Amino acid sequence: MRKLILGLILSILTPRLVSGQTAKDSWDNLKQLRSGQKTQVVDMNLQSFRGKLIGVTDEAISLRVKKEEVTVERDNVLRVTDRGRSKRVRNMVIGAAVGAGAGLAAGEAWARNAQPIAKYRGEYSAISRILIPIGAGAGAGVGAAFPSHPTIYRAKSRRRGAPDQKP
Repeated sequence: MRKLILGLILSILTPRLVSGQTAKDSWDNLKQLRSGQKTQVVDMNLQSFRGKLIGVTDEAISLRVKKEEVTVERDNVLRVTDRGRSKRVRNMVIGAAVGAGAGLAAGEAWARNAQPIAKYRGEYSAISRILIPIGAGAGAGVGAAFPSHPTIYRAKSRRRGAPDQKP
């Protein structure tokens, strides 16, 4: 039973861990954005601009914020986020699955310790029936709290006062 639960948790988390290893520091990632797409740009002064994308060049990114056009130079861009695609539901489903698995494992571990081995027949215990939905609800809440909009570009960190080093 333990191996089954561990295998389930690993199969759920492995794609998330692998997908998180993409290089987000490449300006070329911005080519996947389309004109008119809802986008957020945060500059090096942590000023945030939310609007619709006008265009991306090798030197800057331009947005329409309300009725005004805003252009942020590439050297001043800290992060670009795609506001059009939300991953909140996916995060909630992953959290609910992990929470339900944790509730099942905790309930079964408690039931095995509370009952003599001769009486335990492997069916779900009453405590597991309580802990599974509690764990799923808690996991869904934690999953919903994770950032839901994918970051398309993130600048490499810079130290203040250090000379610019271009790759």
